[in-house]
Amino acid sequence: MKKVTAVLMSIFLSFGLAACGSTQDDRKPEAIDRMVESVETEPSAQPETEIPEENIDVNTEENSGSAEGKALVVYFSMPETSDPDNMTQEEDNSVVVIDGEVLGNTQYVAYVIQENTGADIFRIEPETPYPTDHDTLVDLAAQEQEDNARPAIKGNIEDLGQYDTVFVGFPNWWGDMPMILYSFFDAYDFSGKTVIPFNTHGGSGFSSTISTIAELEPDADVREDGFTVSRNNVQDAEPDILAWLSDLGYINQDADASALAEKESENTDGKSLVVYYSASGNTEEVAAYIAGAMDADLFELEPEEPYSSADLDWTDRDSRVSHEHDNLEERTVPLVADTVENWDSYDTVFIGYPIWWGIAAWPVDGFIAANDFTGKTVVPFCTSSSSGLGESGELLEEAAGTGEWLEGIRFRSGASEDTVVEWVNGLGL
Repeated sequence: MKKVTAVLMSIFLSFGLAACGSTQDDRKPEAIDRMVESVETEPSAQPETEIPEENIDVNTEENSGSAEGKALVVYFSMPETSDPDNMTQEEDNSVVVIDGEVLGNTQYVAYVIQENTGADIFRIEPETPYPTDHDTLVDLAAQEQEDNARPAIKGNIEDLGQYDTVFVGFPNWWGDMPMILYSFFDAYDFSGKTVIPFNTHGGSGFSSTISTIAELEPDADVREDGFTVSRNNVQDAEPDILAWLSDLGYINQDADASALAEKESENTDGKSLVVYYSASGNTEEVAAYIAGAMDADLFELEPEEPYSSADLDWTDRDSRVSHEHDNLEERTVPLVADTVENWDSYDTVFIGYPIWWGIAAWPVDGFIAANDFTGKTVVPFCTSSSSGLGESGELLEEAAGTGEWLEGIRFRSGASEDTVVEWVNGLGL
C-alpha cells in the first residue's frame, strides 16, 4: 500500500480544518453576506461520505518545508459515490479508493499536499449540497456556468492573513473551474500571497483556469507551474505530487524520499508519439505543435489513394467522401503504413483527425484496428471549423479496446500554437 495510507490515517487522527471563525478583514465585502459564520458540523444531507474535517483538532504548526512561511491547502472535490463496491464507470472516474475509503480525486491530491507540506487544510463546500448523480451533476454544472452563478459556500477561513502560500485545488468542469470556486475567489483577497493551483481532469488539464485565477486575484502571485493530473492517473499520482512539491521548494524535509526516487525512475524511457490524418493541413499543424511541446515523434496517416479536393467536397453527394459516408463498407481506407516502428517504446500516443459527419475521419480507423494500445495513454484531438469532438474519441476507444484513453479536445481551424501548447502542458503528461 502506498504511503498515502499512512497519510490518510494521519489526517484522520491529527489534522483539521484551517479555520472555522469569521475574518472580515480578509474577505471581499460584497461576498460577506453569502458566507455563514461557522463550519462546526456537517449537514445530514451532505452528499459525500468523507472525513468530517471540521470536527478534528486544528493543526497550527508552521509550514517548515516552505521558504514562504505558513501554507494553506484549499480544495473543492465532488466524489459521486460513497460505495466502493457498487460504482458506475462515471462514479469510479470521480474517486480514489484507499483501504475501502472513498475520496474525491481532488481531495486525494489535497491530502497528499497537506501531509507533505505541513499545511493547514480547508475544504470548499456548498451550502446547498450538489447532487451525486452524474448526469444531474453535469447538467447543473453547465447551468451554473451559463448563469454565471455564485453558489454559497458553507464556512469560511479564519485569519487568512497568517498564510503566505495558498494551494487551491478543483476539478475541471466544462473546461473551467466549478462556479463555487468563483464564489471563493470573490470572497477572499489574496493580495501579496502566493497562489498555487492544482486540479484533476478528464483530459482538458487546466484549460485557461490559471489565467482566470490571475485575473480574479490580480495582486497575488499566481503560479503557472501548478499540478494537474488526469482522473485516470490520480490513484498513482503521489510520486508526481511529491516531485512537484520538491521542485517548488514546499516539501517537508522528512517527506518520503522513496516516492521521489520512484518518480525519477518513472521518467526514463517513456516516449510520446503524435499520429494524425490531415485532409486540409489544419490537423497537421496542430499535430506539429503538440509534437514540439511533448518532444514527440510524428507519424502521418496517408491513404494509399490520396483524397483530392473534389474527393473531399462533402456538399457534393457524388464525391468520394460522400459515397464513403453513405456506404459503410466503403469507409475502409487502406493506408501506406498503419503500424509504427518501435511501437512498444511509446507510452503516450496522441491521435489527431478532422471531424467528418460528427465522427473521426475514417482513414484513422485502419490505424486503430492495426495496433494494440495496451499500457499506453491515448489522447485524441480533432480539428473542425464548427463541429465539436462529439463521440469521436469514445468511438475510437471502443474500437481500440485497449489503452488508457483521456478525454480529447477539439481545436478550431487555425488554432494558435500558444493555445495548443497550453492544453498540452495542462495534461500533466
